[in-house]
Amino acid sequence: MSEVTEPLVLLGEVRTTLLPSSGALAGREASALLSLLPGQRVLLRERPLALAISPSSAVGVDCQLATVSKSESRAVGTVAAHAVLVGGRIAQSSAATKVVRAADTNRRPWSHYLTQVGSVELIHRIGDDTTAAVDLTEGYLEGSTATTLDLASISDRLLTQVRMDGRLDQRPPVRTAATRVRWAARVAPPVGGAVRGRTLFAFRLEDESTRSVRIMVPTVRDLAAVQRFCEDLAVHDWLLTTLASALSDAARTDPHRDTAELLSPLLEQLVHLWMPGAHTPPRLRELWTRLEVDPGFTRQWTAQIGQLRDRLAVATLDALRSAKISTTEW
Repeated sequence: MSEVTEPLVLLGEVRTTLLPSSGALAGREASALLSLLPGQRVLLRERPLALAISPSSAVGVDCQLATVSKSESRAVGTVAAHAVLVGGRIAQSSAATKVVRAADTNRRPWSHYLTQVGSVELIHRIGDDTTAAVDLTEGYLEGSTATTLDLASISDRLLTQVRMDGRLDQRPPVRTAATRVRWAARVAPPVGGAVRGRTLFAFRLEDESTRSVRIMVPTVRDLAAVQRFCEDLAVHDWLLTTLASALSDAARTDPHRDTAELLSPLLEQLVHLWMPGAHTPPRLRELWTRLEVDPGFTRQWTAQIGQLRDRLAVATLDALRSAKISTTEW
């Protein structure tokens, strides 16, 4: 039997958080931080926004894949994981693997799987390709457990490694929480024998920190762009989430606490990082056009920035008023 190389589905997870550093890292510092594999280059880009991507490492896995049908679904292979730094300030870990059918039911030596980094071979057969792709997609996004493929742990471990690097001073200008984007992508089945003309996309907030993304692309070659799009999406979702959380905290804060002290670091350190689609490959950039229409990412961001500046203006006026009263009484 010949080996099947076309993937049934591509599965991934992106963790995003603020780098624990008092200042943004310059290009050389970002490169040093993300040099996780000796002898392999860090990908650097300066415009329109600084971007650094570490080389990918391979994590071996031999486990069940989560499925809705609860079918036997043992898979063996590797997960590819890399770290990302955006604007010298936002840190990400990104883990992904494509699921392909194994040529037979025999497990191969690890040397075989290490030649195909970022790919796992599904040993058991579960339906035809379309049925299996749906089963694996929904199983991963809705039914993953501790006994199935655990991209969350792989991604979390890598992010922790980057965040705990001794070159970071562990003094971020503002306290923030991490978010996670779990995503699955597959090739859309043809319609009337013809390839679909556009990418199908669904983005959903699962809870305060977890989001799920489902993507169906027209052709196999489009799958290569999905991970970078999801990383770009995760950055902007994290920015929205972080700013909304800070504004909510400011509304509930102790009246004696300086609101400007709480909010001004956001304006100084994060606002300029908003560039939707700046690092999305051209083949998937049109997805940002849809996100701008519904749910309206930039509209929400603009409204939040307006609220942030209004709160800072009010805090400044209050501080000036208090200083004037204090001087008059003196």
